Amino acid sequence: MSAHTEHAEDVLQPTTFTTPGNLRALALGLLVVGGALFAYGLSSEAWRAWSAGLVAAYFFLSIALGASVVVAIMHVTKAGWGVVVRRVPEAIMGYLPVALVTMLAVCGLGMKSLYEWSHPDIVAEDHLLQHKAVLLNPTGFLTRLVVIIGAWSLLTFFIRKRSVAQDTDGDVKHTERNLLFSVIYLIFMGLTLTLGVLDWLMSLEPHWFSTMFGVYQFAGAHAAGMAAIVLVTLALMKAGLLPHVNENHIHDLGKFLFGLATFWAYIWVGQFLLIWYANIPEETGYYIIRQDTGWLCLWVTNLLINWTIPFFVLLPAPNKHNPKVLVPIAILMLCGHWLDVYLQVLPATSHFAAEMGTLTSGRGPYFGPSEIGATAAVAGLFLLTLTTMLGRAPLLPVKDPYLIESLHHHQ
Repeated sequence: MSAHTEHAEDVLQPTTFTTPGNLRALALGLLVVGGALFAYGLSSEAWRAWSAGLVAAYFFLSIALGASVVVAIMHVTKAGWGVVVRRVPEAIMGYLPVALVTMLAVCGLGMKSLYEWSHPDIVAEDHLLQHKAVLLNPTGFLTRLVVIIGAWSLLTFFIRKRSVAQDTDGDVKHTERNLLFSVIYLIFMGLTLTLGVLDWLMSLEPHWFSTMFGVYQFAGAHAAGMAAIVLVTLALMKAGLLPHVNENHIHDLGKFLFGLATFWAYIWVGQFLLIWYANIPEETGYYIIRQDTGWLCLWVTNLLINWTIPFFVLLPAPNKHNPKVLVPIAILMLCGHWLDVYLQVLPATSHFAAEMGTLTSGRGPYFGPSEIGATAAVAGLFLLTLTTMLGRAPLLPVKDPYLIESLHHHQ
C-alpha cells in the first residue's frame, strides 16, 4: 500500500479550497438578516421563535451528525472508494462544536417556552411528570446535552485530526487508529443519540413515547448528511477542485442517497404502523395532532418529498450519477428533512402554547419571520463553518493507503 501511496504523491497535486468572497458575504448576510428576523420573532411571539430555533439548531446538527456517520463507516469498513470524497463529510462534521453552542442556546434560553416539564407548577399537578423528573429536569437536561454533543465533537475531532496528520507523515497507523476511533464513535453515538433525541424532541410531548424514535432520528440524519455531501461534492467538482472524483464515485453517492431515503421511509412506516395497530391513547395522540388543524397536508407532503419522489426519480441507474438529477433531489431531501423536524416540533409546542395562553397565531402550520430567520441564521453559521473546515486541509488525502484504490474505482 505504501508503494502505491508514494506513487500517487508523485503524480497528484492536492487541491485546496479558498472561500470565495461572495460565498462568505452570503453566509454573513444569512447570519445577520436571519438573526434580525429571529429577534423580531422573539419580541412578537417568543414560543414560536424558540420553536423555530430548535428546528433550525437540530436540523443542522443532524446534517453534521449524518456526515460524521458516513466518515466513521468509511473507516470501519475500509471503504477505499470513498477516499477521494472523504474530506467533504469531514468538513461537514466539523460543524458539531458549533451545533453544541446553538442547541445549548436554544434549549437553555427557550426551555420555558418549549418544555412543559420545565415548569414546577405543571409537574406538581402531573403524576407522570413527577416520575420522569429524575431525568426531565433543567440541570440534567442541559448536562446531558453538553456531554453528548461535546463527546461527539471530541471523537470526530480526533478522527479528522489523524486523517489530516496523515497528509504530512503518511503513517498507516493513522488509518488503523481511525478505525478504532470510528468503532468507538459509532457505538457511543448510537446509544447517546437515542438519549439525546428523547430529551430534545420527544420530551416536547412528555406523555408520548415510541421505541423506534431513536432509529428514526438516525435514519433522517443519515439521509440528510448524505444529501449535503452530494451537494458539496458536486459543487466542488464543478469548481474544478475535485478532479479525481469520477462518475463511479458519484454513482455510489447516488446509490446511498437512494438507499437512505428508503431506509428513512421504512422506519417512518414502521413507527406509524406499530402505533396505529396497537391503538394505545398515549401513543396515538402524537399522530392525531399531526393529522388535524391543517397539519395533515404537511404530514403527507413529508412522506412524498423524503421518499416517494427521491425513490422513483433515482430508481433508474443513469439518474444516480447525473448531477442534473442529483442536485435537485438532494436539495429536495434537505427541505424534506427540515419539514420532518418542523412537524416534530411545532405541533407539540403550539399545543403547549395554547395551554399556557401564549398562542396568538393559531395551532396550524405557520411560516413567518421566526421560521425564516432562525433557519437562515443557523444556515449562515453552518456555511461559515463548512467553508472554513474545507480550507484547513487539502481536498485530496494524498498519503492515504487506500488512495490508489479510490482513484481506480469503477462499478
